Amino acid sequence: MGKIRTRKILFVVAAMLLCVLVAVLIRLFFSNRIVRMTLTPIEVEVGEAVHYADSTRNAGSWLWEFGNGDVSHERSGQYVFKEPGRYQVRLQVDHSLEKKQIVKVNRRANNYGSDQLVKIEAPATAFQGEIISFKGYGPSREWRWQFGESGIVDSREQNPLYAYSEAGRYEVLLTTEETQYPVRHTIEVLPQYAENDSTDVLVVIGNDIREHLQAIVDGKPFNVHYNYILKKYLCGNPDIAVTVNNNKKNDFYSYCQGLKIIARRKTLIDEVFVDMGDNLSNECVMQLMVTQHERFSESKK
Repeated sequence: MGKIRTRKILFVVAAMLLCVLVAVLIRLFFSNRIVRMTLTPIEVEVGEAVHYADSTRNAGSWLWEFGNGDVSHERSGQYVFKEPGRYQVRLQVDHSLEKKQIVKVNRRANNYGSDQLVKIEAPATAFQGEIISFKGYGPSREWRWQFGESGIVDSREQNPLYAYSEAGRYEVLLTTEETQYPVRHTIEVLPQYAENDSTDVLVVIGNDIREHLQAIVDGKPFNVHYNYILKKYLCGNPDIAVTVNNNKKNDFYSYCQGLKIIARRKTLIDEVFVDMGDNLSNECVMQLMVTQHERFSESKK
């Protein structure tokens, strides 16, 4: 009888251990969850809804970030982008798992209607050597800028940057396929900044931003340096435009994410110029102009 009882006890213990082992294996197997995020469509026009949903197993909380400061805590829904551009949508599940997807938002076709006029937005005065932001508005798809200094077409970008080498009064001409005659804007370029002008302050701001952008490239804590620039200089607006090498543009958030993920450890930030806008009392940076290059570019020559 004693042997039979002992065998029964051993059998029960073995069965319990087997159940525990199976439970542990199941827990380990299912603990490595995958974020099942759905965005459709991923290319839309302004005003067209993007449907978002998540089917991650056993998910309890969601944080959708739409790349422009807007967020949602719903498991599914739809979102409408109000401005054209490329937006990096990020989903964070249960405060730990995350996945990202790019959504391209195009300008609506009817935004190019014939009832709109092509206009120039630019300052009336500037300083010799200052980088000036020119902006074109209206229905055109082609832009030809003459800044009045070279006598030729200086840029074909919609929103170019330009610096006058000589002081004087210049007439800026913007020609498009929608205008019979060029749109005109007069700008007075003053001599080099006086010693008591605010140039030095802008240079200090640009250098400070450059150092923190380089820190992001070099792999230092992203949130520390990103939030420093965002709160101190951009008034918390992650959609400030960043123009890179006077060519390509991103919103500030997407640009910094690119430095962290794509350009990490191989890019050098050369200079950062800041645009405070036309309002002299403005305390927020309205635009960043960055020059940068790849560290290995010289070795490839």
